[in-house]
Amino acid sequence: MKELLSIQMKAVASPIRRLIRRDQAEDYILILMLSFAFSVSGTRLFLHITNYPKIGGGELHFAHVLWGGLFLFASCLLPLIFSNRMVLKLSAAGSGIGIGLFIDEVGKFITSTNDYFYPPAAPVIYGFFLLVVLIYIRIRRPIVQDARSSLYQIFDEMQEVLDNDLSPSEKTQLESHLDQVIKSSNRPDITRLGKNLQEFLRHEDLFLVPEAPSPWYMRIKQFIDRWITPFYIQAFVVGGLIAWSIWVMAESVRILLQSRNLPQLIELIRPLVAGNFIRGNVSLELYILLIGLQAATGLALFLCASVLFFRIKPLLSKLLNCIYFILLLSLTILTPLLFYFDQFSSIIPAFIQFLLLLGTIKYNSLIRQS
Repeated sequence: MKELLSIQMKAVASPIRRLIRRDQAEDYILILMLSFAFSVSGTRLFLHITNYPKIGGGELHFAHVLWGGLFLFASCLLPLIFSNRMVLKLSAAGSGIGIGLFIDEVGKFITSTNDYFYPPAAPVIYGFFLLVVLIYIRIRRPIVQDARSSLYQIFDEMQEVLDNDLSPSEKTQLESHLDQVIKSSNRPDITRLGKNLQEFLRHEDLFLVPEAPSPWYMRIKQFIDRWITPFYIQAFVVGGLIAWSIWVMAESVRILLQSRNLPQLIELIRPLVAGNFIRGNVSLELYILLIGLQAATGLALFLCASVLFFRIKPLLSKLLNCIYFILLLSLTILTPLLFYFDQFSSIIPAFIQFLLLLGTIKYNSLIRQS
C-alpha cells in the first residue's frame, strides 16, 4: 500500500512536459511572415533596379545569403539573452528578414551551376511562404485554457508590472484571468498562488500608468473593424472577384487565341524560351494548361460572384465555400505554376488573391454570426 502511494505521489510530482502556446504567438508569426515577404520581394526589386551588383572584389563576393545568416544568428541570440517581451518582436522581424535573404538564393543551392534564376526557385520560395501562412492560420485558432496555461500567460503579462507599464485595463484583464485560474484549478497550491497574485494586484500601492492612446496599428485596426460590415465586405468581395475574374479571363483568352496561330505562338513564347522557362513540349503544354485552368477558375469566380451579388440567403454559405475552395485551389496549385513561368512579377496577382480570400473568410464569419 505504501509503495502504491509512493508511486502515485511521484506521478503527481513529476514534471509536466506538455507544451504551452506563448501569449501573442500569432502576432510574432505575423511579424515574421510580413518581414519574410518584404525581405524576398524587396531584395528582388533592389537587385533588379541596381542590375545585380557584386559586393566584394576579385574572387570574393558577399552574397546576401550571408546577411540572412547574420540576421538569423542575431535573432536567435536576442531571446536567449534578454527576457523582455519586445525582444520577441525584434527576433520575429529579424528572423523573417533572415529567412527571406536566405531562401531568396535557393536557386543556387539546388543547382550544380549555382543558377540564381533557376525557374523552379520561385515556386519553392512561394511554397515556403504558404507554409508560414498555414502556421499563422493554425496559431490563430483559439485554444482551451486550463489553469496551467492561463498562469503561463499571466506570468508573461506580469512583466508590465516590472516595467512600470501596467495600465488599469491590463490590471482588469489580469484579474479576470486569475479568476479563471482559481475557478478551474484542481490543485490547492495553484489556487493559492492565484489568490496571492490577485491580492497583490488589488493592493493599494500597486503602480499603474494612465491609459495611453492606442498604438497606430491598433487605431488602424479599430478603424477597419468599424467599417467591416456585411454590406461593405460583400461589396469588396463581389466587386473584387468580378474585376479579377474579368481580367484573368480576358488575359487567358488572349493568350489561348494567340496559341492557335503558329507565328503568334512563337512570338508569345520567345521570352519564356529565352529565360529557359519553356524547354520542350512538356513545359509548353504545361504553360497552355495553366492558362486554360486560369480561364476556368476566372469563369467560376465570375459566376459565383454574380450570384453572390443578389445576396440570396439560402445560397450565401454555399457560394462563399465555393469561392473559398476556388481561391485556395488557385493559390496552392495554379499560383506556384505561375511563379515558375512569370517569376516574381506574379507577386501582385498572388497578393490580390490573398486579399480576396481573406475577404471571403471574413464575410463568411460575419454571415454565421448574424
